Amino acid sequence: MSIILKTYKAKEVMEGAGVLVNRVFGYYEVKDFDPFLMLDFFSTDKETNSPGFPWHPHKGIETISYFTKGAGAHEDSMGNKGTINAGELQWMSAGRGVMHQELPAKSPNGYQGFQFWVNMPAADKLNKPSYQYIKKGEMKSVFGEGFEVRVIAGNYENVLGPIDKADRGITMLHVLLDKDSEINIQRQSGKTAFLFSFEGQGLLDEQPLNSKTAYTLNQGTFDVKTTEEKLEFIYAEGTPLNEPIAWRGPIVMNTQEELIETFTDLRNNTFIK
Repeated sequence: MSIILKTYKAKEVMEGAGVLVNRVFGYYEVKDFDPFLMLDFFSTDKETNSPGFPWHPHKGIETISYFTKGAGAHEDSMGNKGTINAGELQWMSAGRGVMHQELPAKSPNGYQGFQFWVNMPAADKLNKPSYQYIKKGEMKSVFGEGFEVRVIAGNYENVLGPIDKADRGITMLHVLLDKDSEINIQRQSGKTAFLFSFEGQGLLDEQPLNSKTAYTLNQGTFDVKTTEEKLEFIYAEGTPLNEPIAWRGPIVMNTQEELIETFTDLRNNTFIK
């Protein structure tokens, strides 16, 4: 039996104030990626005057912004403000509601990074919002023969990531493979798991990995190897929530009534409580 369940090629979409991103999965793939809601990948090799993502709301979800090149400026209604540099990330739990903006910083060599959305359980959707900023050096790595695994969240080879979402079984890894190298990863049972390949070429259990492509995975151990090129990919897994979803824009709740209430609060300027 193949380790690969389905393949999802990223599609270019316009988001924010006019930002072209690669939408790997989103609204129409909820059942396949639960508890992960969305993944956008952005990358350019030259300096770009991007309009970014000006002030906008989030509710009922967690957003993760991770830069591998360049930087982005963040500011939110909780009073957090700063720059996310290469090798750094922010993990924001919107809970009952937060306003924020993200604006790419100018870089002569461009930028590269990811925006993940993770669903929150119904019981947590009205929690007070929170924010974690992981600076460079706070994310630990595991090194092997020809590879590096940067542990963002969860546990890899008894190394814990700076983000603890063990209650939801979330693991998130950034894997870098040298030429002519390989790595084995265990996909835990009872979880949803995917691999997103974004740089270089390689093989997933002898099947070619395409760039800017995600693969949902069966449970079990799988092998990723390279030959003539290096390879970088994201591996993520989490326990499915299996809850109803009512989703409109940056607001993800469980019922249409909750969506109506939220957008009424936005119109009445009572969104931030």
